[in-house]
Parts: sequence; structure tokens; C-alpha cells
Amino acid sequence: MQIEGKRVLITGAGRGLGRALVTALIDAGVGEVIAGTRNPEAREALQGPRVTAVQLDVRRDADVEAVSRMGAFDILINNAGVAGFGNPLTMNFEAAQDEMEVNYLGVLRVTRAVAPGMISKHDGMIVNVATAFAKVNLPIVATYCATKAALLSLGQALRAYLSSHNVRVITVMPTTIDTDMSRGADVPKMTKEFVAGEILTAIREERHDPPIGDEAKGVCEELTKDPLAVEKRLMNYK
Repeated sequence: MQIEGKRVLITGAGRGLGRALVTALIDAGVGEVIAGTRNPEAREALQGPRVTAVQLDVRRDADVEAVSRMGAFDILINNAGVAGFGNPLTMNFEAAQDEMEVNYLGVLRVTRAVAPGMISKHDGMIVNVATAFAKVNLPIVATYCATKAALLSLGQALRAYLSSHNVRVITVMPTTIDTDMSRGADVPKMTKEFVAGEILTAIREERHDPPIGDEAKGVCEELTKDPLAVEKRLMNYK
């Protein structure tokens, strides 16, 4: 898909990968980025040429409805996400609920609001940011991975319903990115700028649910050969 001149909505744009995506898209020549964030300070910092920062908490119907009234988008990047750490049997239950509310239901809420505009134009792309650990669980972020597994499945369902309207759906699957979210994880990390660049390439080439980065590609390849061995190896990360 051509990126130049497009109108893009990004959720979770206030920091980390979301902010890196805003920069990468502007550098790539998009027409306008609508950058959704919950944080007022982040919105002020994001405002600039071809960037409109808006209040957008993907858990709130009112925020999502307000953004949907801003007109049709060519590309939606569902990037907003939260992660809890630890044993799903003992971690804070409310944290696990919030992960599901943001990482899965938030994506569904925003997509339901934005997709009709793409359908009416018979063109568009929805990009869901998941993780390669949607395919096999990384126990240090067990419930986070579970929400991303649900997101990967949702993307497949959205493709089934939207493909006849020329609305493409891809789920990008990086491994751990060096952001505030992963600060407590002692695992290999990629820079957010690298991941943002790879996501733009995936959009341009309309890749089918691509792994992002060498580690993610390795995990996906290993899963085709010996999924049990991969699961056992990842059990050490808890």
C-alpha cells in the first residue's frame, strides 16, 4: 500500500513505539497523522505539521466516537497496549483485566468505529500490533501474551469480513521492544525506531502477519519445526 499522502490514525501514540511510528510516518510523507493518546502532556508534545494529537483512551466509548467523527482514515494502526508481569495465578487480577480491555477490546472498539469509513471508500488498511509471543507464551508477561494471541485471532476474523471491501488487515509481530513497557524484562530488545521502520515496510508490502526482527522470525520458524521445544525454552523466562 502506498503510504504517501495517506491519513493515518495511531492509538497509543504518546510514547514508545507509538511516538516512533508518528515520526516514521511523517518522514515517509503521509498526509496527516491523527495521534491518539491518553496523556495531555504527550498530546502537547506531539502537535506539529501534519500531526493532530487527540484524546483517545481506547477503553472509553466517548473518546473513540469523537475520533470516528473526524472523518475517514486510510490506515489504522492499533498500537495502544499495556503489559502486566508475573504469574497469572498470583498477579494483580485488575492488571490482567486492564490488559484485555486495552489490548483486545480496545482494538475491537476502535476498529468497529473506523472500519465503516474504509468500507465506504472500498479501501484501507488496519494494522494490529501484537507480538511473536502471541504464538507461544513468554511467561514473564503471560497474560499480555494471551491478549495478543486473542488479537492475532481477531485479525484473522477481521480479514474474513473486510477483504471483500478491499480493507486489508495485518497483525505485526515483533518481540520485545526497548520501551518503558519492557523496562523490567531481562530479555533481548529491539529499538522502537527499528520496529517502526519494519512496520512501515510491512504496510507498503502488505505482508501477511509478519514477524518483526530476527528473534521473531526465529521463533516463528522454530514453531514450525518443534513447538514443544520452543515452549520449554521460553519457560525459563519467568
